[in-house]
Amino acid sequence: MTRLFFYCFIFPFLLFSQELSKYIPKQFTIVSAPIDSIVPRIFTSGSRSEKRIALTFDACANTYRSKYDSAVIGILIRTRTPATLFISGKWAVEHLKETKFLGQQHLFEIGNHSFIHPHFPQISKSRMNEELQLTQNVLFTLTKKIPKIFRSPYGEINDTIVRSAALFGMTTVAYDLPSGDPDTLVTKQKLIDYVSAKTKNGSVIVMHMNKRGWHTAEALPEIIERLRKRGFVFVTISELMQ
Repeated sequence: MTRLFFYCFIFPFLLFSQELSKYIPKQFTIVSAPIDSIVPRIFTSGSRSEKRIALTFDACANTYRSKYDSAVIGILIRTRTPATLFISGKWAVEHLKETKFLGQQHLFEIGNHSFIHPHFPQISKSRMNEELQLTQNVLFTLTKKIPKIFRSPYGEINDTIVRSAALFGMTTVAYDLPSGDPDTLVTKQKLIDYVSAKTKNGSVIVMHMNKRGWHTAEALPEIIERLRKRGFVFVTISELMQ
């Protein structure tokens, strides 16, 4: 059934539009990721009875060249903190070595975050599927892993988005604690105090690793320390879903 679905419905999207294909380097050969559809599902938080939480970091892309906050990743590795990284396809092709490196780290789970980070409710279903599949292929090519989770750009979710993600084998992941790190008015201390105080059992915390979080790297060590002192255990999204 899944194989039939793949050949009948997914194959047409293997020929990507010029708008997205123009971002792929000519020397970069993409391998198509295997596809197994799943039941549509939204995941927002884990069990409220267990002190397990998930730190998630978005690597957003847009029409301009994206950036990489390597300090964030360095802190996670140094403190041995598991995290889930939602990576945009365009971000990945602009950071080939970094994406390969991230995929090799056992601390991290890699998720799909669309290709160029459009507002999904404002685009066609075919374009949505193209964004999802091209990103799956790029991430699979670079990390040798098939993303099983998807975060919609800007956190925008509707039934069509959730169903499209499921067709490509991904659970749509929302969150219950946006850190607010892209806000230019949020200081390092405000970020530390807010995330440390608002985190609760099962929380899915959103931060950024593309330098849109202005004080993320500065605040992260103390956030991790405070949450561990409160007894929280950091896990990936897939672990939290279990």
